[in-house]
Amino acid sequence: MSGYIRSSLRGQRGMSYWSLMLIVAVFGFILTCVSKMGPAYIDAYYVDEGLKKLAENPNLRDMTRGQIKSELDRFFLINNVRGEPTKAVQVIRGADSVLVSVDYELRQPLIRNVDVVMKFDKQLNTAKPELCCEPLVDLEQFRKRD
Repeated sequence: MSGYIRSSLRGQRGMSYWSLMLIVAVFGFILTCVSKMGPAYIDAYYVDEGLKKLAENPNLRDMTRGQIKSELDRFFLINNVRGEPTKAVQVIRGADSVLVSVDYELRQPLIRNVDVVMKFDKQLNTAKPELCCEPLVDLEQFRKRD
């Protein structure tokens, strides 16, 4: 019985040096990805919230483009949203609705010459405010006209 116990204890020595290094490297890579990409996703969350708050405004259809952008800018300032999301606000007036779009792309360096490209497309259509923040309209047709 003593030989069985000795051989089973040899199989339970624990993790090797290389196994530990692999776990540390994987954990480090995940932590790097979260620290580099996390702020962009937090900003996208606040863009969502800003559009939802704007959808609750009963006077949205009567507001000018400048007033709509000013409302969003105020929300972005309070929630510390900076950079691309604030520059990408686009207001398009239709016959019976207003479309507020925040469509932008971020390129974040990850490791040395490897970049991560994140694309965000959020829209508020006053004709369907309950579907806030999902892209309903392809804006390429409007960009070609400009």
